[in-house]
Order: sequence, then C-alpha cells, then structure tokens
Amino acid sequence: MPKELISHLRELRQQGQLAQAQQLLTRAAAERADPQLAHLAWQHEDFWWRALQGPRVLLRRRGPADAELVRRCFTEADFMRRFNRMAAPLPASDAALHAMLQREQWALAEETRALHWTIEQGGMGRGFVSVVDISSSHRRGEFLIGVLPGTGPWVAPEAAHLALEFMATRMQLERLTAYFYPDNPQALRLALKLGFAHEGVLRGYLRAPGAGRSDLVVAGLLLDGDFFARTARIRRRLLGCDHTHYPAHVNIGAETLASLAGDIRA
Repeated sequence: MPKELISHLRELRQQGQLAQAQQLLTRAAAERADPQLAHLAWQHEDFWWRALQGPRVLLRRRGPADAELVRRCFTEADFMRRFNRMAAPLPASDAALHAMLQREQWALAEETRALHWTIEQGGMGRGFVSVVDISSSHRRGEFLIGVLPGTGPWVAPEAAHLALEFMATRMQLERLTAYFYPDNPQALRLALKLGFAHEGVLRGYLRAPGAGRSDLVVAGLLLDGDFFARTARIRRRLLGCDHTHYPAHVNIGAETLASLAGDIRA
C-alpha cells in the first residue's frame, strides 16, 4: 500500500473530511483491483464514526468535545480505579489534550488498535466504553467500561450491549477479554451479568512502583451464538427492539431462533 496514500487519507480524516477520503479510495479502487484497497475502504466506511443510539443512551466516538469530561474522569481516583488504573497521564495543556482527542477520534481502529466511545445520557457525558489491544487477525480485543458516580443503573448495561453488538456485527470481533483487580469484585460481578465468564487469576501480573506486585482477575466473552441466545431477553429489555440479525460468524440453530422469536412476540 503506497505510503503517500495512507498519509493523505490520514490527513483528510484529521481534517474531518471523511467523504473526501472515501472518494479518494473509490478512485484508487477503480484504477486497480486490490484486496488491500478494499479492506482500507471498509475501514473508512461511515459506520465507524456513526453514533450508536439506544433508548436512554447514546454512544459516540470520543473526541475534542469531550476534553472536559476526559479530564474530569481521569482526575477522579475512584473512577480510574474502576475504569483503567494503568492509563497513561493526560497531556498537561488543554491544547495538547484537544489534539490528542482529535487524533483518536479520526484514527482507524487498526492503526491505534483501539476504539473509544463517550457514553451520553440526556445530552451529558456519563463515562466511556473502550475496546483496546485489538487484534484483527485473531478478531479479539480488551473491553473496558466506566461511568461516573450517580449514573443511573441501566446506563452502563445499555451502553455495554450497544458496544458489544457493534463489536460483533461491525468490527467482526469474536472474543473479548476484561481484566479486574481483586479489590474490585463489583466490576467482575457486572461483567458476569453482561455474559463474561470468569477464566482465572494472573498471579503477580502487574507491578506498580512502590506498591509491589498485583494479581489480575481475567474474564472472557465469546461473541457467538450462545452469547446472543442467552442475552436476547435482556438486550430486548435494554435496547427495546428485536435483535435477530446476528453476525455472520454466529451460528444459532433454527429451534433456538424460533424460541427467541416466540419470547419476543409474547
């Protein structure tokens, strides 16, 4: 893939000119059939930047407009203790933070190996959903979610299921991993309710300066037919619609589909 093309596409995206980037790719594809170009065009499709709307919650790609919320959350020790204790420090200046969030918002998932959404409820930012350490070849990533104190009890589950459906249907991910500190059992319980399974403990996996080594609890989720079947009712309750359009890699038997359809009509 020509470096000049990659650089030009990145420049167009960073200027918010996604349509122009798409047109450039269309012209390039017309000149020659190239699987890499087709894959790059897929990475520039509108859905990557389209907001995910639920009954109560909106997920949108995190960007410069969220600078104040990002700084607030990253300076709240309790929020970061539950969301991401190993997050890198934010830039000191507001200008640098805005620039960082601008790059993040318009980056391709395969460039940064991450996607971040802001959770919005009633026009106010309430937290973040992220998938990081994305491996496209293995179709997996690490799942993180965090909401501010005082957020309603249904906000995080609704946001999580919106994101999980996007990861399965649009990103074509098949497996997610989530990590938890042993002193945060509530987060693990919430993950298990979402459909994750407790997979074990990584002994002494992390080392924090001045704090010694720390274990990490591991939970995993396969975005397969079993997951979509066993969460159909709660997803319908949270998202308010009939979710029967499963990802291509999901295999759900005809009897299960008929059963789910009966539950939805009931």
